[in-house]
Amino acid sequence: MAILCYHSVACGWDDPVSVEPEDFERQCRRLARSGRVVPLSAMLDRLESGREIPARRTVLTFDDGFADYAHFAVPIMRRYGLPAAMYLVAGSLTPEGVPVNWITGLPAEQAPPLLTVEEIKDLRAQGWEFGSHTMRHADLRTLGEEECYRDLKESREIISDLLSESCDVLAYPFGRHSEHVRRAARKAGYRIALALPEEPEERGPFAVSRTGIYRGNGGLTFEAKINPAYAAVRRLRQRLAA
Repeated sequence: MAILCYHSVACGWDDPVSVEPEDFERQCRRLARSGRVVPLSAMLDRLESGREIPARRTVLTFDDGFADYAHFAVPIMRRYGLPAAMYLVAGSLTPEGVPVNWITGLPAEQAPPLLTVEEIKDLRAQGWEFGSHTMRHADLRTLGEEECYRDLKESREIISDLLSESCDVLAYPFGRHSEHVRRAARKAGYRIALALPEEPEERGPFAVSRTGIYRGNGGLTFEAKINPAYAAVRRLRQRLAA
């Protein structure tokens, strides 16, 4: 199974994490033809238990909660009948808010807007899934285990309260985690946590691998990334380079 990770779908934002809408539409058209895109919730029990995942399924996920998700990505996915899940920085949903200071080379005051509480509620009512991307998008490896636990517990509670349902899935900021981060995620009540591996790492329900889709990924690159063999080849290359 390929779990794809997007961040932004927007016009003219020249950043690696931002995919142009026309490129995203081509990718969605390709995925719709396969007829094998499923919501993450349909795979949650298997991912949590470690049971075998049906081959050639694809899941779409989005990190950060940028408002362009509602303006560009959702209408395109709706046209092609594709489900997706978005992982929210929960601190942005509080009255105090949080600075969007995690984008490399971009001052927080110039960062794109995030989804509002009203937009999130409306999207959830339409069937789009949501989960946690922590309180303020910190690299969790830099936090002590207790601080990490408090962050993950609070973000889970905020999103659960907002949506009136259990928030069961965590996406690690930057895709990064460590043993103490995984322990904290389990203790905070999540069922699984999603990563973006940059190096060889332990696999399991709290290190579920995803594949990043970035600006400029052309047709051949996209085809490679949705191939079930891609993750296995990536893991092999990471081990050989380690």
